[in-house]
Amino acid sequence: MTTCLKVLALSLAIGLSAAVGAVEAAVKAEGSGLKVVGNKIVDAQGQTLVLKGVNMHTYYYQYAWDKTAPLKYATEADIKYLKSLGVNSIRLGLHWQYFRTQLGYQLIDNYVRWCENAGIYLILDMHVALPDSTAGQGKIWNSPVAQQKFIKLWKNIATRYADKKIIAGYDIFNEPAPSEAKKWWDLAAATLSAIRQVDPRHIIFIQAPLGSDTRFQRMNDTNVVYSFHNYKPFVVSYSGYAGAYDSKIPSNSYPGLVLNDVYMAGWAKGKNVVSKISEWTQLDSGEITVPAGVEFAALRLGAAGRIGEVWFDDFSITHNGVKFNMSNPSLEQASVVNAQLPASWRFGGSGDFSGTWDRTVNRPATSANGIASLKISGSSGGGSWSQVNQFYTEPLVKIKAGDKIRFQTWVYAPEMEHGEFGIRFDYYNGSREYYDKARLAKDLQPYLTWASTNNLPLYVGEFGALSTAPGASRYNLVRDSMSVMNAAGLSWSLWSYRDLGQPYFGLYLDKKLDKRLATELKKGLE
Repeated sequence: MTTCLKVLALSLAIGLSAAVGAVEAAVKAEGSGLKVVGNKIVDAQGQTLVLKGVNMHTYYYQYAWDKTAPLKYATEADIKYLKSLGVNSIRLGLHWQYFRTQLGYQLIDNYVRWCENAGIYLILDMHVALPDSTAGQGKIWNSPVAQQKFIKLWKNIATRYADKKIIAGYDIFNEPAPSEAKKWWDLAAATLSAIRQVDPRHIIFIQAPLGSDTRFQRMNDTNVVYSFHNYKPFVVSYSGYAGAYDSKIPSNSYPGLVLNDVYMAGWAKGKNVVSKISEWTQLDSGEITVPAGVEFAALRLGAAGRIGEVWFDDFSITHNGVKFNMSNPSLEQASVVNAQLPASWRFGGSGDFSGTWDRTVNRPATSANGIASLKISGSSGGGSWSQVNQFYTEPLVKIKAGDKIRFQTWVYAPEMEHGEFGIRFDYYNGSREYYDKARLAKDLQPYLTWASTNNLPLYVGEFGALSTAPGASRYNLVRDSMSVMNAAGLSWSLWSYRDLGQPYFGLYLDKKLDKRLATELKKGLE
């Protein structure tokens, strides 16, 4: 090689090295600190940044039986893969119990290093707050001691990571659900104040509370992003799920008509009793012909007057001669919403009437572990137990005009004086609404209006759809959700990266990638 060629080659090498160095510097610059300016998140150069990413929930629900589960959730290769899709942030789910040992800090340190290498921002999310063992138990709201420990934990975390610019901020409490919204806003203010004593720079992500009052409250701090989770329409995003309440969520397609409510449309003549029943006796409605104009049927147990105490147990329904698979027919199953109530049943009454899930009296000759029945007590007024239709179809019976339906149940009423009790079918019809991208945008509008009015930034910390959503609904809903959020300039994070069992939200089911969901995510990140 001639001297001229050597000089040229050296110049090219120097130029290439400089170019590579510039690229690396640019990537590392992504790790510069973020802050809130008005309704925007900006980087150290003052450029607006919209956070777009994925939740890493770290198998928080497995920690009870596998203390190493969080470390198995992902590796640096997963972070590099997310970077290749265009992700610029991840929301890292933490369990307070991780910090009983050094596991919590080891986990964060791993992700800090991986994210620094990839140029991806990290949001620390306290997904399970003490003293709960799993998300959503809400024990903290009536425990001042737990609240002080919660605040101290966040102060310790903020002290350790105050200088880590790759950390976008702290999402201090996942889905707070106090009995009164004020309890959350007081805790949020106290936690924010404690963090600011040791970390004046990082963004604090504050979620709207769940419950009856879901409004945001503006914090006394300018470096706050206001967050909410958006799984609307819930009966699509959680379609087919059986673990949220007492009954399975029905299948609804997106885009399309979504069943969003049911309303009472009459009732069938039932079986009424006006005399004592001194031993357990079966009531049988006989065949009932369904009239026109109704879609669903559900059982109701009612009583009025001086009944003393009446017990009901062991239900069965037939639909066109075929036994219907009832929810909790023997009344042995507790509600997942309230363990003091039976699954799929709720009571309402007037006067001195009360309803009890009696786990001391049950019909003889039931299964060996049968211990429960429904009781109605009273002497003035009335009351009824009715089947809960939390998600509009189950445990209701789907019916049409001309169908034959029938119920049987056992009753015991040894104290009846001048009253009446009985059982009947209530009829319901469904209310539906067409959901498409325009309807999704409408659901976002109240949040956007609040943020615009107050000149504050928003972050959708979770959205997504289960694998059991029918057809292409999962992909369609995720695609359109990203589209409307992008159009509105919202930051967001998909739930989630990896799950282990069916049904699942994740990009991965264990080590198997949902390629179609990954493709939709990549498009939404462009």
